[in-house]
Amino acid sequence: MNTVNRLIRKQGDKGLHYAILSGACRLITLFICALVTFAGCDRRELTYSDEAEITITADWSKAGLSEQEGRYGATAVFYPIGGGTPITVLMGDRNRKTVRLKEGRYNVVVFNRSFDDFGSIAFRGTDAHHTLEAYSKNAQAKGTDSGKVATDSPDELAADCVEGFEVTPDMLGNYEPSATRGTESLSPCRLCFTPRKLTGEITATIYIKGINNIRSAACTLGGVSESVFLASGKSSERMMTQRFALDKKAYLPGSQTEGTMSATFSVFGFDESVLHEVHFEALLVDGKTEFVEELDDIKVNVSETDGGAIRITIDVVCGETMPTVRPEGSSGMDADVDGWDKEDDREIDI
Repeated sequence: MNTVNRLIRKQGDKGLHYAILSGACRLITLFICALVTFAGCDRRELTYSDEAEITITADWSKAGLSEQEGRYGATAVFYPIGGGTPITVLMGDRNRKTVRLKEGRYNVVVFNRSFDDFGSIAFRGTDAHHTLEAYSKNAQAKGTDSGKVATDSPDELAADCVEGFEVTPDMLGNYEPSATRGTESLSPCRLCFTPRKLTGEITATIYIKGINNIRSAACTLGGVSESVFLASGKSSERMMTQRFALDKKAYLPGSQTEGTMSATFSVFGFDESVLHEVHFEALLVDGKTEFVEELDDIKVNVSETDGGAIRITIDVVCGETMPTVRPEGSSGMDADVDGWDKEDDREIDI
């Protein structure tokens, strides 16, 4: 009897041991499955990102640019303060752009169009924000000491700069689904710019006696800045000469011989306190006579538009009267007989 009881107890211990092991295995399996499920559901939150999403906005209402400039977009250039390659961001929509940046501090310059979209402007000093400079691409050296002469005026240019913008560690990985991202929420991850125009507009008007004898005319204006720095908006101290055609002709009221010829063009900078030389040259209506004069009777007026753009008017008077010439293709006979002498009746012996 005792032997039987011992056998029963022994079999019971084995069953209990088996049950305990089986339950422990099931618990371990469930725990592992739970870990896998948790990791799969929260993988996005556990992933580390070394970039922050930054929104760039630009208000161009103070830039004084023409309406057609809106189709070109804009450019933002991020210059790492600690050193490194500048990051150029093209803004197809010049009003808003989202970009991802690594942690660090940046100086940022925004300007209209892109580096390659200008016809008469080129850029240099692109390695640093304070040396980024726009200059006249088509200016050519004339002679050894006369400096450069630009044959066309620069395109419209506007820019703004933000210095010391910082991407902090708490900004990293701040991505949100585009459907839930608030477009108007205020955030330290936003950069706002208000570009201002860096080119000034000059209207030059020349008062001329004998304007009826002029077929075409042009001027050169000395003492014009060669370039402008985008970050500071300051014009270069290097000067050049700007050439421009006088494409508008108007007679003074009641006169057929006196009037004005004028032109409007852009410059990077113009200091009215500096002496400016104006050289005038005209081709007369005979197609061969050229008239040249150095003009010194100059009046300069500088004003600012509501949009902040600089507007300059230059009034110049020609000291000499244009020579009277016969128009090209005329018969060479003067139909005006008022100046004939009184007829002298004399007999001639034959």
